[in-house]
Amino acid sequence: MKILCKHIPLLLALTVLCTAAQHNAGSQPTSLPIGSATVADLRGEVTLRSPKGDTLKPQRGLVLDPESTIETGKGSILLNLFDGSQALVKSHSDVVLKSPQSGMALYLELLLGKLIAKVQKRFGEDPPFRIGTPSAVITVRGTRFEVEVTKKKRTYVRVFEGVVEVQGIITGGHSVLIRPGFSTRVDLDGEPQPQKRMQEMRSLDDGTGNRQNSETDGSGRETEQPQRTPEPQERENEGRPD
Repeated sequence: MKILCKHIPLLLALTVLCTAAQHNAGSQPTSLPIGSATVADLRGEVTLRSPKGDTLKPQRGLVLDPESTIETGKGSILLNLFDGSQALVKSHSDVVLKSPQSGMALYLELLLGKLIAKVQKRFGEDPPFRIGTPSAVITVRGTRFEVEVTKKKRTYVRVFEGVVEVQGIITGGHSVLIRPGFSTRVDLDGEPQPQKRMQEMRSLDDGTGNRQNSETDGSGRETEQPQRTPEPQERENEGRPD
């Protein structure tokens, strides 16, 4: 029962993401420029900047161009991407909207914090969906998953549906495939760890006053994990769409 209660906030976040997708489907433009996104919902402290660095007024329906930046304080924002995918950017996160037609063919770059993505399925030769972080590149062809970047530039990927490929940014590094119910970690300038089953987390103190968590890898050993961002029990209490 305790384990079930701890997973209720995460289930609520995923439910809101799916519900918001249905609620905002009619308001999303029929066609968006490649690499752009529409603000579907936002709550709390959110700062938006244009590619030139101009501050934009956060509001529903605002179209963000590629290279726009999203910073969340005590708030969150739901984005409808041009390809029909969605990203729920959680509190205390920094994200850059990217165009898959340039550079590493990224759709989003998560510099710090956490987001939950629901990606439209790709078929045949359709290009995959990619998210970049300071330590990893995450590639999917249609799934639901969570990406988190800590202050130490570690990347954590947790998969709820579908299969996600995770690779470190180092040249020639290998990639791992993460199945539903599993997660992986990538250190800065490191390679992704073998997938581990997501389990109940418990808080630890690393001796510096920073709270961290750990989970077992199936062998009884503990592996460092970032502290989970507290999830609200009710939207009106937190003032954000999760």
